[in-house]
Amino acid sequence: MTTHGEGTSAGQAADEAEATKRALKAQLFHDARQEPGQPCPCGESGGLHGEECDCEDGAVLVHTMRVANGENLTEWEDTFRCSFGCNECTQTLTLPDTPWGVRETVKGRVQLRVFSGVVHGQEEHGIVNAWAC
Repeated sequence: MTTHGEGTSAGQAADEAEATKRALKAQLFHDARQEPGQPCPCGESGGLHGEECDCEDGAVLVHTMRVANGENLTEWEDTFRCSFGCNECTQTLTLPDTPWGVRETVKGRVQLRVFSGVVHGQEEHGIVNAWAC
């Protein structure tokens, strides 16, 4: 965690740089053309990727996108679409070793700052939410 206004040590900066790399790698795809039967672009097993969709025989759900989600720093939202185009759904997951940002205190208010390059569904100007302490 970093706190705005205080000196950031080289160790904290290195930790944040490494966390940013992990977050960008976790979200590094957005492929609406992902083909059924191919390995999931996120590199993880499980989830809805490859699950059958009940719209037509042979239709499966394909993992097309991952974005940061909510106020929990390790919560992400995956988007899946039907290979026949009939459906799209989302699934929330927690990646405990992959935070998408940091909690900071700025002028007495706590806010969540999204790492540079990470997409968050509720982000506005790099800040997700701010509230009084």
